[in-house]
Amino acid sequence: MSLMEQTLTTTCKNCETTYEGRFCPNCSQKADTHRFTLKHFAHEVFHAVTHTDKGIIFLMKEMFRRPGKVTSEYVGGKRKKYFNPITFLLIMIAVQIFVSKKTDFFSEFTRSISTWSQQMAAKSRNPEAQLKMAEEQGKKTEKQVVDVLDNNKLLTFLFIPVLSILTWLFFKKSGYNYVENLMLNILVNGELTLIFLVVAILPFLIWPSLVMVWMLLYWLASWIYTLIAYKQFFKQKSFITIVKGLALQILYVIFAQQFTNLIIEYL
Repeated sequence: MSLMEQTLTTTCKNCETTYEGRFCPNCSQKADTHRFTLKHFAHEVFHAVTHTDKGIIFLMKEMFRRPGKVTSEYVGGKRKKYFNPITFLLIMIAVQIFVSKKTDFFSEFTRSISTWSQQMAAKSRNPEAQLKMAEEQGKKTEKQVVDVLDNNKLLTFLFIPVLSILTWLFFKKSGYNYVENLMLNILVNGELTLIFLVVAILPFLIWPSLVMVWMLLYWLASWIYTLIAYKQFFKQKSFITIVKGLALQILYVIFAQQFTNLIIEYL
């Protein structure tokens, strides 16, 4: 037998299993490992981002096209096909926080609301008193509200377990357990961050004066996208999905608003 025909035995550097072949049967690490260089590092980063069957860009694309079906596949066992959902959400939260602070999006949004409130106060029966009250309230809460909004995705990450309780209760007949609902909401909220960047941040950079319009557009887009995800994942009738979806979203928004108000009060 020639050297080319011999099968090489390898000891895995990760779990120390001895085996033959290209991949470790115990932990799936490649047999061919190498010392990291700048070239290898660049390749690993490019591979992780763009890999056609499990990269983050692939997950973003698939979550945009079929959010509920992707989640069904993931909880059904197709784990290797997709980028890790928790890592995906954490990355998107970090990007959203960075971009919103750099663009000053929420500061401008808060100022627009304050200006609108003052305009409404000026048209009231007692404009001077209402205007003074609106100005004082605006100055008092503007920085606090901006701090909360800048980190709203981080708060959303903390609220996801609560949202998952609601989806589990409202769609319990679908047969998915609580943790499977948790995975749905993790993936959906990760994609919603991308939608926020595209629908709100990008047009804001071009037309900052319309910041309230972009925020309202994002809220509408997020509700529609979430309902589509629920329809695909829970596989219930459209009317039932819309009613249940809107009801649980309203309850979730009320909870999130009350919790956020507590945070603002104690900032």
